[in-house]
Formats: sequence, C-alpha cells, structure tokens
Amino acid sequence: MRIENPTTLGSPVAKQFHCRRSSRSLTAASVGREIEIEGRYPRMSAAAEEEDVKLGSSKPMIATQAEMVEERVPIPYRDQCAHLLIPLNKCRVKEFYLPWKCEVERHGYEKCEYELVMERMLQMQKIRELEERRKKAGQTQPQGAGIPIIGSTANA
Repeated sequence: MRIENPTTLGSPVAKQFHCRRSSRSLTAASVGREIEIEGRYPRMSAAAEEEDVKLGSSKPMIATQAEMVEERVPIPYRDQCAHLLIPLNKCRVKEFYLPWKCEVERHGYEKCEYELVMERMLQMQKIRELEERRKKAGQTQPQGAGIPIIGSTANA
C-alpha cells in the first residue's frame, strides 16, 4: 500500500492520509493497522511470485456490490457466483422454499461454487509443488513467505 503525505494532496486535514490503491482517505490509526496487517499476511507466497502462479479466481465478478447490497446477499456469499445466487434467492422466496422448486437455479449456483473450490484446490496444489521443488533444490524460503491466509478480494 502506498501512502501519500496529505500536504502533497492539498488536504487541509491534519493526520489524514490518502490511500492510492483504494482511493479513500484513512486516519493515522487505520493506516497503521492496514500496514501492520499487510506485513503480517503477504498476498502471495514467494514460490507463487517466482513461478507466476496466479492466485484468485479466473471468473469475473458479474454482480456489482450495489446489486448484492440491494438484494441483501450475505457478505460471505458475495463471490464470483453471487450473480447466480440472486435469482435463486428470489425463486426460493417466491416458491416458499420448497425443496423441489428452483432446481435449475440451485444446480447452476452449486456448480459455480464447485468450480471455484476446484480452482482453489488446483492453485494450492501448484503452490505446494513449487515449494517442494524449491526444497529439493536446496533453496530456503524467506521469512513470512508461505501460503497466504487472506486472499485477494473480488474487485481488487
């Protein structure tokens, strides 16, 4: 994260910084927390950086944040399959959650979620293989590098 001095941005507010990546203003306390968190949880392991293992999903986000908020999609379900969950939830409400209704919508949503899980498993397998190759070659991993705990967000 690149933090700019507020005087260079022309901001009259003291102790307030501007974050270039997210285009939002942060207070000094929140800036310290974000830097601390980013230092603790690297975005990508060293093996993934060297061999260009692409982390994250290859599927694009189709539903926008505004649509998901409007349709009251719970935050844990706001992923690349949310565009399929919205019509599924509408169908469920319309059909009073009867289990034999909305099968086509449910199948499409579950298939999308399954594909996301399989894609993540494949990425983890590639990362583990790269780390094994590195160990066999006698290279050591830098401190703090490894499998990222927090992945990238959908729209970042």
